[in-house]
Amino acid sequence: MSQFNDIEAAWYDSASAAIVAHAASLPSERFYAGSFWLLYVDYTMFGLPCFAMNTESHIVEHGQDLRWSPADWRFSCFETAIQDMQPHYSALSEELSGRCDADWERAIEAHHACLARVCRRLTHDARSHSGAFSGVCLPGDFVVGIFEFREAEPLFSQLVRASISPEILASLPHPVWEPL
Repeated sequence: MSQFNDIEAAWYDSASAAIVAHAASLPSERFYAGSFWLLYVDYTMFGLPCFAMNTESHIVEHGQDLRWSPADWRFSCFETAIQDMQPHYSALSEELSGRCDADWERAIEAHHACLARVCRRLTHDARSHSGAFSGVCLPGDFVVGIFEFREAEPLFSQLVRASISPEILASLPHPVWEPL
């Protein structure tokens, strides 16, 4: 599906802008993660995922149990990202309208792969302070992943592993995903 190239590029731009803006506006906070979550599809429409970010101070205040639960994060969904991305998801839903479940399943898998690539690129660029992240003060262990806690195992862990490289994943504290 041709839309996934556009979605991938747009999500990278939108998520990197959100990360940069929030890190710059709250320089005393230590942002440790960003996440895509709420990947909703009902075979009549592709819902717009949320992009979230969290800080270590939020974890100190609310507990480690929330570390990988973006719905409970300080910034659980950025409205600007929703506004930027809505046209892409409307077009995708329209393209799939009336198609069989197998077409939707292929699109869901392609969407997961697309978001995983965005996560890995965002993590790499944020950690290396390259591109949009060149002037941003983010910790060296900042990570972006798909933490879709609404999904049961094994899909939850598959999405986490697809979106974060194995060497980074092994270093993250308090994992809630299944080990390899």
